Amino acid sequence: MHDIEFIKKELDEQGVVVIPSFFDPALIQKLQAAAKQIFQIQFDHFGIQGDYLSQMVQLFENHIDEFINCGKLIQTGLVELYQIAVHPDLIQLMHEIGMQVPNMCTRPVLFFNHPSLAKSEHFYKTPLHQDWVSMLSSSDSVVVWIPLMDVEVAHGPVVFYPGSHKLGPLTDKIDNGFAEVPFDRNSYPRLQPELKAGDIAVFSTLLVHESGVITNNEIRWSCHFRYTNMLDPDFIDRGFPHPYIHKPSQELIDKFLKKK
Repeated sequence: MHDIEFIKKELDEQGVVVIPSFFDPALIQKLQAAAKQIFQIQFDHFGIQGDYLSQMVQLFENHIDEFINCGKLIQTGLVELYQIAVHPDLIQLMHEIGMQVPNMCTRPVLFFNHPSLAKSEHFYKTPLHQDWVSMLSSSDSVVVWIPLMDVEVAHGPVVFYPGSHKLGPLTDKIDNGFAEVPFDRNSYPRLQPELKAGDIAVFSTLLVHESGVITNNEIRWSCHFRYTNMLDPDFIDRGFPHPYIHKPSQELIDKFLKKK
């Protein structure tokens, strides 16, 4: 059992709480294995050999389109990812922290971060930002961050700045997909928890946070889900704004279907 009053108090005062052993580690490991298998299909197709990181690097460097497509597919349709996003225990937690009608306001996201698997830094290391600006969700909306492996500081897990959620929105701009914020790191405490597979971190969408620095040579696998409260009065008054746009790529359709 989890101390729900403690969880609610931490979310209110600190804007972030780590809940150990929330999920069975085997369930999380199953998700990571399923995500890896999508890439493995392309490794086998191209005859790519080596350890998993070297295979990923080879696919990224030599078959970038297939690499990107694998990344897209594990986020848009990986069954194991959605099973965790709507897991009864997680939805129950949303209810217990005060969300009368929790709703996923963005698609689930699954990350596989490493400097050798990105064309620029923001693809593997997120800057100081707030999630709420890109969501325009309820005032009590939260992010649930879940590592798919045991993560130590060397893996560069999320760095949180407890209490910063009380500042409200700090920007109205999105750059490279992130609402980067002007923020003095020395003005708030710094929290970079080391989590085990099965642990989760729940934090306010207004909390300032960033990726840590990857100092080992391992891919950091993680996922996160965003939940909004459909009965939040302010969210209702704003008409349920939803800034995300999902649409098919005509360029990609033309590539495969357009007659030459």
